Amino acid sequence: MLPDDMQAPLLSLSPLPRQFLVPPLTNKPQNPIMDTLQRTQEIKSTSLLFQSHLELGSLVADPLLNLRPKIPVYDFWRNASTRNLGIKNKAQSWDRLRPSHPDQAFSTGFLSEQDDLVLAAARYHVNLRLRDPKVEMTYITQCNTLNALKRIVLGTSSVYHTWNPEAERFIQAGVEDNKTGCILIDGKDEVVSQSLISRFIAIGTLLRRLETFLTFLRARSAQDGPAVHAYAHALATIITYLRHSLAKCPPVNDPLSPQNTLTAIWMHYEIYEETFVALAGLYGRDEHKTPEEYPTFDPSPVALLSSIYTHLERHIERQSPRIIVAIFAFMLTHVSHDYLQQISRSVGYGMDSLKKASRGTGKALNKDPFENEEEGNEEDIFDILERVGETFPKFFPRRLLDILPAAQKSLILLERAQPDHPMLRHTMTQGTIQWFWTESLIQMAWKGHYSSGWSGTVVDSVTSVEELCHNQELAIFRVFDLEPGTNPATSTALAKAQSMTQSLQSFIDVFPASLPSITPTLSHLTSLVFAPLVDHASTLSATLLDLFLTPSSTAQDGLNFEAHLTLLHSYLLLTSPPFKARLAAALFSDTAAGEVDTRVHGLAILSSGRKPHTKQTASIDRLSQQQQQRPWAVGLAPSLLERETWPPVGADLSFLLRTVIVDSIDNCWNRNFAGCGGDEKPRSCVLEEAEYRLGFAIRDLSTSGRDKWLNPLSIEYAFFSDVILKYSSAFAYRALDFLYMDYKPPTALEVLITPDILSKYQRIFTFVLRLMRVEHAVISLFRMTRITAQPLFPTLTPSRKALLHFRFVAQSFVSNLSAYVFDTAISGNFDSFLTRLSMHGKNEEDNEINSSFPDVFALAKSHSVLLDDILTACLLRSGQRTVGEVLRNALDLILEFTVVVGQLHCRRLAEYEAATLLVDISKKFFSRMAMLTKVLRGLADKNDLSERTLLLHGSLPTVETPHKPTGGADALYHLLIRLDLGEYWMTSR
Repeated sequence: MLPDDMQAPLLSLSPLPRQFLVPPLTNKPQNPIMDTLQRTQEIKSTSLLFQSHLELGSLVADPLLNLRPKIPVYDFWRNASTRNLGIKNKAQSWDRLRPSHPDQAFSTGFLSEQDDLVLAAARYHVNLRLRDPKVEMTYITQCNTLNALKRIVLGTSSVYHTWNPEAERFIQAGVEDNKTGCILIDGKDEVVSQSLISRFIAIGTLLRRLETFLTFLRARSAQDGPAVHAYAHALATIITYLRHSLAKCPPVNDPLSPQNTLTAIWMHYEIYEETFVALAGLYGRDEHKTPEEYPTFDPSPVALLSSIYTHLERHIERQSPRIIVAIFAFMLTHVSHDYLQQISRSVGYGMDSLKKASRGTGKALNKDPFENEEEGNEEDIFDILERVGETFPKFFPRRLLDILPAAQKSLILLERAQPDHPMLRHTMTQGTIQWFWTESLIQMAWKGHYSSGWSGTVVDSVTSVEELCHNQELAIFRVFDLEPGTNPATSTALAKAQSMTQSLQSFIDVFPASLPSITPTLSHLTSLVFAPLVDHASTLSATLLDLFLTPSSTAQDGLNFEAHLTLLHSYLLLTSPPFKARLAAALFSDTAAGEVDTRVHGLAILSSGRKPHTKQTASIDRLSQQQQQRPWAVGLAPSLLERETWPPVGADLSFLLRTVIVDSIDNCWNRNFAGCGGDEKPRSCVLEEAEYRLGFAIRDLSTSGRDKWLNPLSIEYAFFSDVILKYSSAFAYRALDFLYMDYKPPTALEVLITPDILSKYQRIFTFVLRLMRVEHAVISLFRMTRITAQPLFPTLTPSRKALLHFRFVAQSFVSNLSAYVFDTAISGNFDSFLTRLSMHGKNEEDNEINSSFPDVFALAKSHSVLLDDILTACLLRSGQRTVGEVLRNALDLILEFTVVVGQLHCRRLAEYEAATLLVDISKKFFSRMAMLTKVLRGLADKNDLSERTLLLHGSLPTVETPHKPTGGADALYHLLIRLDLGEYWMTSR
């Protein structure tokens, strides 16, 4: 309130004249000095006129005032206009009653530019929210604020804020549950105060959250691997470094100064806030998240390194501050050290001869995979290869990802194939795979000079004291390296703490502001870092491939894949003439029905090196009588039915088939490996072991239901009133499906000759056995009809002609099919593949057949594709079930036809009965052949194989093309040409 002498009514203020005027310039020379003097004179005259007007007004208003005694009147506005400015603050308010109210006048009238306490007092009376009973206000000075916030950024509680372990954040202290706390700094409103405080609260909260996460990491089990512990060590190093840096930040027991204002200090902590926000984003501990929203921690090194690399790449692209990029680079370098060494050792790069790397990067092998060999319990090579991890961090270059799994498996195979190979004797002279960031190291690596050890920026820079601690023998003498009076435990802990921060500080000091121009992005730098590992992995894969594909000059080379492949080609695919002839003599017979075949017994006698004598001849005579009484299994050797059980399991059959293998090996390989001058070369290791690796086996076939037709002894004849023969499907050409041929490759070659690949060989082997039985059945058909003087149909001339016609058609079909299977389907693909293997390592630029394989696994895949093509060409794939069944039905009908002719030849069937059956079988056969050729023609037209197949394989006389594989589906056009060149089957029905 105003004093009593100021209660008089105040006169209204006259309008203030304008302080300046910019008059329009006239078209004459200007004189700024004279214009200013003239304007000043006008202002003075206006002020005098205003004062005289006031005096005149007072006289006119009350003329009797001069007669009264004059009482001094306080004129507020006159005093305000005439007082001396800048001496005393005369603003009237209740706040003036406090002793600390500033009396110094200000040159401005805005409250926001007055003293902080003056502005706070005015804001308190204006802002109603500050008087809200639900909001608990706390007023603090700037000095107290800085002292409290300095404790907060270091992660400790202060007078105004405490740590809440449930929410993992700092909250205002002393606030009741139903109230909201608010801290106001003197001179700042609530918005500014909260903005100033929030940065320090964020830094302290994120620091404490990172420490909590570090405690969680340190409590992890040792089974998580070294990556997790390196992860925790890097985080501990970063936290220690940042806390030391925060402790040196202002204020350091100093009051506010013009250099360290509140705003300046707030700006000083900006870089630390960005750093902690970036780290919290990496660990999933952002400030706005609650503990329930934290992501699940994945301890796998692949996930950890991928996450660090992703954040590092993101900050490099955003051009974040150098300290943030350096911290993430330090973390990536430190955490990835052990993992990169493990990856290096998994491919033999820098491999220590005293240590074996675990083969699986994701699934470590605690045992040496070769330690069981001495005990005779060798671990399966496929089990070892399956444990090789195929998941790698996302920053691995694409080329490394393509060859690394194959290189890791190649090292395992190379250790098994040739443990003393020079590739396995590399030492640490190769260097280590490590990250480098400085321009000098990048320039050296670009020129091919990689560092053989750590650059010193990441490894703890502890002196010989720490080095002695790692040596257990000298650890007891470390106390003599300390200064006198130093506590060993304290010195060691202090040395570790100092080394942690010094290593990070050194790393940050030398870290460049940006990547050099030769590696402008992080991906380019990554490719340069892993370039030695890529080259070594490629060399390792090529070394193992050369070991398998390069023929050795010594006879002890048992790993020549081409030699093993030739063995499989000759025996499991029945392309060796000696083996095929001996196997045919042992399993099949082309004798007519009712005749005796003694070739098997003669073969058995000759194979043992003895000549038949009289007793053996008598036994053959007794055998002939038994064969005449036994049912005739068309195309099969009678000796298979001696025991009258099926399959004919016994020692005789095993010995006979083993003799077939041994005799054919001696015949075939002596001819193939003979020298030009008649001198025989020494047998290779593959040849010596062939008779032990090859062998026959019997499948377990059920004898119930639809599988009874596999037994040729289940033939049943039934004559009905119309005397028509009914025969079962036991004559089907699949009776020998119980027999298959197996091959045991060397352990190192099991990856190239896998069980799946062997099963494909065996499917082809079974199909060829079926085809050979039909061939022998057709030959027996010729034997039964070769005597023209004794025709099978002496009275039915049309039936006799039909028989001869069907015999010719069947023989033509079987011979063309057999030639197609062996010449086109098998040899057309296999010979080309063998040519590719023989061309390995030869530089013939103009030869298109020369194709290199990147590794043994690509070679194994090509081997499997080769057999898939052969199966496709033989109509044996599951997707060709329909057309394949048509082909098999045609072969079944030939066997049925042969059975009918055999029964007629033995006079077990009347002439008129056989004529009816022959007509029926002939119609079915021609119908099946028409359907088969129609389907093959449709496939050829669909895939446009007619001209393309001829051009690829040089079938046209004017076209000369190099030898290429006939393929799978492409080869079917060859089958169509062989079976139906002039569309015979479509017109002969």
